[in-house]
Amino acid sequence: MRRALLALLAASLALPAQARPRHASSPARRAEDDPRKRGRGFPRASIAFASPSDLSQQMEGAVAIRLLVKGYAIGALRPGGPVPHAHLIVDNEPAMEISDANATWMLGGLSPGPHVLRAVLCRPWHEVVKAPRAFAMLRFWVGARIPGKAGRAAESVTWPQRGKPILTYVLPVGAPSEQLVLARLDESPPEAAADAGPGEAKPPEPVATPLPGANRPVLDFYLSNAKLGRRGDKVRIVLDRRELPLITDWTPHPLRGARGGAHRISIDLLSRKGVKVTNVVNRSDRVFTVESLQRQGGSRLSESRLSR
Repeated sequence: MRRALLALLAASLALPAQARPRHASSPARRAEDDPRKRGRGFPRASIAFASPSDLSQQMEGAVAIRLLVKGYAIGALRPGGPVPHAHLIVDNEPAMEISDANATWMLGGLSPGPHVLRAVLCRPWHEVVKAPRAFAMLRFWVGARIPGKAGRAAESVTWPQRGKPILTYVLPVGAPSEQLVLARLDESPPEAAADAGPGEAKPPEPVATPLPGANRPVLDFYLSNAKLGRRGDKVRIVLDRRELPLITDWTPHPLRGARGGAHRISIDLLSRKGVKVTNVVNRSDRVFTVESLQRQGGSRLSESRLSR
């Protein structure tokens, strides 16, 4: 009996690969969806703005935004799956989510004057991708640029200096802006969607992008032109008027003191000498809410949705 089994196994191995019996394989899984890979696990990930261009002048109304992402997958691999995404930060407002790098997104609600856009690559659970090029920034004007000293003064209080350290706050997201609206542009003709048959996929309608909060109150950020360390730069956190220990490592930091209810958080970047590093966006203030979940015995951040 044993000899017969060995002979059968040898015959199977001798068959061409196409003729061998196939075992059921598990669904494909991307590195972007793997919780075992941390924020530093994508060193080649990069993001840039394809539009608008830096220092451009935009007409009043909606501004078209397109991203160029390399080395990192954006969007769900299958319906209902994890969604790696980018966070879009307008000026220093709470972040909004972009989950399709191939689409054009329309940003409305911008007041006339100078503005700054920042984009940060994030994991499905909103952890920041900590790669050298996982961050992009551009500056632009809405409406006519004010000439002379008045225009330069407006820019100086809105535009960060590129060569200086830049601290970009990401989490906890906090309440969304009441003025800004971000929507995916439907680039398909309306008649194409109307003519689609029952078995044909219809293009998605342009809807405002919801931004769920993280599953727990965690502080995370992107740091440019600086390096944290015990003898390097540091991030100072003030949570509900209580200063927390200085952050000396670039990792997500759970806010264990933030329990159920509303909380206020502020962050600043300090130099190795303990002096505040001045740049327009380095100081960030947010208000976020933690809802107690008695059934699950834990807590989560309340969802921040951008719906207009």
